[in-house]
Amino acid sequence: MIRSTLIVCLGILLWLLTSTVGLTQAPIHLKLRPERLAKARALEQKAIREKDSLQLAEAWYLFGKTYVFAGDLPTAQAYFLKALHVHEPRGASFELSRLYVRLSETENKLGRFDEALTYAKRAMLVAQQSRSDKDRALVRAYGNMALLYQDHWAGQLRTDTTKFAQVLTYFRQAEAFCYKLNDTLGIAECNMNIGALLVKRLDKQAIVYLKEALRLFALKHKEGIRVNAMLQLAGAYVTFGKPALAYQALQQAEQFYISHKLNEYDLRLGLETSFVNYYTATGQWQAAFDRLKRQHELERSQILADRDGAISRLNIEYDTEKKEALLATQKRELGLRATNLRTQQWLTLAMVGLLLMAIGLLATFFRLNQKNERISRQNAELVKEQNHRVKNNLQVVSSLLSLQASRLTDEAAKQAVEESQLRVQSMAILHRRLYDGEQLALVDLDEFIRELVNGVLITFGCQSASVRFSIDTIYLSADKATPLGLIMNELTTNACKYAFPGNANPQLWIHCRRKGRLVLLDVADNGPGLTEVDVSQLQTDNLLVAKKRTFGLMLIEAQVTQLNGRGHFDSGGKGLGQGTVFSLEFNA
Repeated sequence: MIRSTLIVCLGILLWLLTSTVGLTQAPIHLKLRPERLAKARALEQKAIREKDSLQLAEAWYLFGKTYVFAGDLPTAQAYFLKALHVHEPRGASFELSRLYVRLSETENKLGRFDEALTYAKRAMLVAQQSRSDKDRALVRAYGNMALLYQDHWAGQLRTDTTKFAQVLTYFRQAEAFCYKLNDTLGIAECNMNIGALLVKRLDKQAIVYLKEALRLFALKHKEGIRVNAMLQLAGAYVTFGKPALAYQALQQAEQFYISHKLNEYDLRLGLETSFVNYYTATGQWQAAFDRLKRQHELERSQILADRDGAISRLNIEYDTEKKEALLATQKRELGLRATNLRTQQWLTLAMVGLLLMAIGLLATFFRLNQKNERISRQNAELVKEQNHRVKNNLQVVSSLLSLQASRLTDEAAKQAVEESQLRVQSMAILHRRLYDGEQLALVDLDEFIRELVNGVLITFGCQSASVRFSIDTIYLSADKATPLGLIMNELTTNACKYAFPGNANPQLWIHCRRKGRLVLLDVADNGPGLTEVDVSQLQTDNLLVAKKRTFGLMLIEAQVTQLNGRGHFDSGGKGLGQGTVFSLEFNA
């Protein structure tokens, strides 16, 4: 109680000494940091050259921060409001939320809680609506709200549990987003704020938080806020009766501030205030008076700066500027209205002419489109009719061959004619598929192969054979499907002639898949397979070569060549069976 009374007396004495001469002097500000000014000016010049309003707003924001650090709040507020004029029409964003936080902080420093709270609420709302950097915006908004209420309820937090919990909740919410973003500096700042809050509750856990904050700031080489953490820690030591540690922390903070040439108003004021508190707590009244005088000089500069309501006028000027811009726009619109009326008449006539031209062109295009569709339908019908006729002709040829085979008595000749009939039949199936299918010039390979193989099996009376199909959805053109159909006809015929007779459980595997542009076909049976001599005769560099070149093998070789593919026989393997395996690959 005695110490508090002495501080008040010292302050009154100092005010009486300076009030008669101080109010006529200009505000005292710290020197501006040249590197900060240079960065802001460079960005401003670049934005003007490129006519980029967003870059210009960012330059003004940097100017505002620079003047805040120097303690010139009116100038800082002016720059923040200029940046706000650019960002507000663009809607919610991280930059807009950040500006509202800065405006709230400035109003709070000037002791205008209601205005500061209004800006803080706007910052929170914009942060929640922002689509980019939402979490970073929320960190700033929650942290600012906590600091605002902490300053406003400074004398009540020790006894009012509800208000203390509300401030702590805001800090915890900001801390949660910092951990989510893996933001080390944000986590450090939250630790420092929570530590300072716990000091007000006389909770010694505050020292742990403040030390951790100081460690993280040192790790990230953040000089300014590192000094602030030192001052908070010194204040905690004073509160908890550790004056030696408090003085050591204050000395380190001041030396660090001087050696790094920080020259920031808030830090300088914080240093003087912390020394006053320390010297008062330890009974060093002369030293406390000297520091209090320095503190008073800094605070007096802020009082003088706002003496004539400079900050308040900035908000009015901002609203006035928007109204004046609106009036200027209306005047320009009135000036252009007469010209627009004349122009609209000519434009109306031009639009009518263009509309008539467009209607004529649309009618012409409509007729041409109908004509093209009619021609396309006719062509499609012609192609289908052609396929139909080719299919009918092949059916006729197949029937003739069937009649011829029935009249032959030589089994070898009869078998040759029947095999030729099957080859013709395979081509007839293909053209029927082209005629009946939904695709005009393409055939569904799955349906085509199934019908062809089943037809051969019925012809040779091998309906009991088990056929396992595994065919991908592949569409082939007629010039590819024709040789493939002939190959499948020959392979199925060979299976019926050589693999199935005497086989108690005849089986046939047909696998066809697509790999990129390649079509891969494997046909296997479970017959006796090929001898090593047969294989060596049938497989040479993936070409079908045999000493005894039967017509079927020659036909298969010719069709493989027509497909520009590679085919070979093998005996067993590939997981398909233990009989004869034929593999083919070609480009679709």
